[in-house]
Amino acid sequence: MFAETLPSFGPVAFSAYDTNKDGQISPAEFNAVKEKRMTQKAEQGRLMMNAKNSPSFSDVDTNGDGIISQNELQIHQQARFQNRVNQKNNMMNGQGMGKGMGQGMAPGKGRNW
Repeated sequence: MFAETLPSFGPVAFSAYDTNKDGQISPAEFNAVKEKRMTQKAEQGRLMMNAKNSPSFSDVDTNGDGIISQNELQIHQQARFQNRVNQKNNMMNGQGMGKGMGQGMAPGKGRNW
């Protein structure tokens, strides 16, 4: 079904999903690309820690009509990118995972003297 290699990082082009070139993405097309990308990553020996967090068809099909339009895909990909940028910025600004173990006293856990 796929002659080309999908990108390892970042968004997949609409044209890669729309294999029958009808201007929309069906659940079968979406799931085929998702599976192909996972297979490529596994073949490259890349970790897939966030695989369970990958979007489902219904996450992208925001109007629930059973197909994904180019606009729906673009909006979804932009939102995912923005979420990643925000997470990275929060981590860089010290708002990441909290103080961490041994990095300060928890509330109500002061010394006993």
